[in-house]
Amino acid sequence: MFEHELKESKEKHVEIKDTDSNTFLEMLRFFYTGQVEKMADKCMKLYTLADIYMVDNLKLLCVRSLPQYVNMENALEMYCFGKQNEIQELVKRAEQVMVT
Repeated sequence: MFEHELKESKEKHVEIKDTDSNTFLEMLRFFYTGQVEKMADKCMKLYTLADIYMVDNLKLLCVRSLPQYVNMENALEMYCFGKQNEIQELVKRAEQVMVT
């Protein structure tokens, strides 16, 4: 990327438009440590970013973590996210919370 006559090689930086800086930094932290700090706050954004960049092990971590963060305040949002991304365990958990 920086070896050819591209905008990035002239400006010496790359603009990432897919996400906010905190989420991208958390993905970088995951690359180095295999862990995510404060997963509850970032799980949906991280899943989306991991999907874009095909980071399957981060996606899997998010899929396994998301259902435990479903509550009455976010159940509908989690349900929609689960449906959109075909995360059946999340959909099921969100349905359980919404019914109770």
